[in-house]
Amino acid sequence: MTAPSKKNGDALVDALRTGGTAKKASPPPPAQTESAQLAYVLAVGCLLRICILVMFGNFVHDYLPGRVELSTPVTSFKRLSEGLHLSAHNISPYNGGVFHQSPLLLLAFKGLYYLPEAFSDAVYIAMDVLIALGLAKLAGARVARAAQQVGVPGETRFVCRPSVVAALYLFNPLVVATSLAKSTIVFSHAAIIGALYFGLQGLVNWAVVCTAIATHLSIYPVMLIAPISLMTHSRSIAATVLKFTALVLILHTLFVAIYGVEYFTATVDFTIRVSDLQPNVGLFWYFFIEIFDEFRAFFIVVFQLTALAFAVPVAYRFRFEPLFAGILLVGIMSALKSYPAWGDLALFLGLLPIYEDLLKYTQYVFLSANLLMFGVGLAPVFWHLWIEQGSGNANFFYAATLVYVFGQITVLFDLGSAMLRRELDIHEPETRTRTVVQE
Repeated sequence: MTAPSKKNGDALVDALRTGGTAKKASPPPPAQTESAQLAYVLAVGCLLRICILVMFGNFVHDYLPGRVELSTPVTSFKRLSEGLHLSAHNISPYNGGVFHQSPLLLLAFKGLYYLPEAFSDAVYIAMDVLIALGLAKLAGARVARAAQQVGVPGETRFVCRPSVVAALYLFNPLVVATSLAKSTIVFSHAAIIGALYFGLQGLVNWAVVCTAIATHLSIYPVMLIAPISLMTHSRSIAATVLKFTALVLILHTLFVAIYGVEYFTATVDFTIRVSDLQPNVGLFWYFFIEIFDEFRAFFIVVFQLTALAFAVPVAYRFRFEPLFAGILLVGIMSALKSYPAWGDLALFLGLLPIYEDLLKYTQYVFLSANLLMFGVGLAPVFWHLWIEQGSGNANFFYAATLVYVFGQITVLFDLGSAMLRRELDIHEPETRTRTVVQE
């Protein structure tokens, strides 16, 4: 027998290290095997959450929903419960100044209000499974699409299997904590994944509906309409944007007619103006506590436009990879929205394995990972020192959020640079061995 060549051996070693499949070195697993692995991952993810709820139910229900890193004024399940209570007594949920979420959530949880808490826990477990399944489908669709595209000459491609993508999402501690805290951000995340998947499949109407629902639940997904318009292969981008705009306006107009202007003030206006300065893992709260009132309106415009202004430039620059542009915009939302939480970062991290082939082009993985780990790890510690022990102050917690946000920005910069470098290798392969010297 002939010994395997060094090239094939190195490809197999790299595939085992990265958890991917070398297309040239070993055949991909059969579809039935991959489906069975995906079903196993989803089942184990459900079982993990059920075990935590059974073993630590009191801790989960009493402690986690109050964590500012997991729940915000616009995603808190406690505030949703207050809105359901007011609605059950024929009082507008937007009268009390507590409820700031979509009426769609009131409709979704109206029947669960009268049932034991275990039923709402089951809904959140089901949403996690749905999002993980959507990520797996999205990864599979991207693999099929990439197989038809021109790659880097001489490159050995690796594929992150859908079951691995689902597992990396389901077993992410930030995802588990967000689900157990019952943050309503998971519903917006499900709509975002649906929009990206349907857009990649060319299903224009479904993609527009999901994007509109995500925008209705949380304003910032409006940015996704730019890459989704490019993704759907529609002849007229303007027609796609028009459908999206009409659907969003219909939703808001309908609920203004039902609940009055108070609905719009308590939801859209509340998020844009950052009316509640409760601490979170974002940049807005501390800055607007310190700013003078006469400058508040100016800096609200600056901060909000900083996030929203990325939509068109990012979508245009990566117009040949609109799915990648959508993933970058999800990361920008996570870093720059007014009321972020750990769940936003978890969704962004869950989307990254879909572009596993960019890993070898990244340069700051170690720095980014350390920044995110320190940001996530220090936030509860500094919160404890500030609020519970009184031996710290707001600067402690805000310093942790700055590290956390800077880690996300580092990841975004690294990913964008990696994609640009890969595009250069595809279109100008002779530059792969060329040394660039800046004078």
